[in-house]
Amino acid sequence: MRKFIYILLFLMFGASSATNAQSFREMFLNTPDSVMPLLTRLDRYDFIEYMKAGMKAKVTNRLDGESVLKVLSDNYIFLQTTPSSSMQMKMLPLGNDSIMCVVSSVRAEAEDSRIAFFNREWKRIATDRMFKAPTIKEFFIPSDTIGRYVDKCDIYLVSLRLNADENVLEAEYTMPGYMNKEDADAVKPLLRKLIYRWNGKGFVIE
Repeated sequence: MRKFIYILLFLMFGASSATNAQSFREMFLNTPDSVMPLLTRLDRYDFIEYMKAGMKAKVTNRLDGESVLKVLSDNYIFLQTTPSSSMQMKMLPLGNDSIMCVVSSVRAEAEDSRIAFFNREWKRIATDRMFKAPTIKEFFIPSDTIGRYVDKCDIYLVSLRLNADENVLEAEYTMPGYMNKEDADAVKPLLRKLIYRWNGKGFVIE
């Protein structure tokens, strides 16, 4: 039965998506393995159907673990791929078209994220065209005394969060999660979250 559904999905979305503009959910269904290696196309279809039915959207992934779709809207998804990793996807307007922004995150003592952009055919767009990653120093609230604390922050760990309702990206420096308590307590009050807003061409800092 699942095999039949898979074939039906291919006929519905696979053959037509190459020539027709894909909706957000169609793009999610068509996500390539290189972007979402833990989940099959049928897994993603099940997520959507579970959401429609008001059920918990969880599947067994390719590592025999549990993946859970926590948020699904017309242009945003938040997916807990494993207990220590997650993926966010958001469709953003670009001229007369749209592109997909994908944020993949992993968490141990602290979260670290990577961001990527793709066109509707899932061809990668150079990240630096859409988002300029902040330096560590930019996360510090400007003051005359931050120099010695910046020097303690020598590892680039940044958590990125897409806003489900607005075309906004939030960046947070997370290395203090790996510091000893004394250093972390000294550094955390000096840090700020950075907010980026999509201007139709890329994310710009507010």
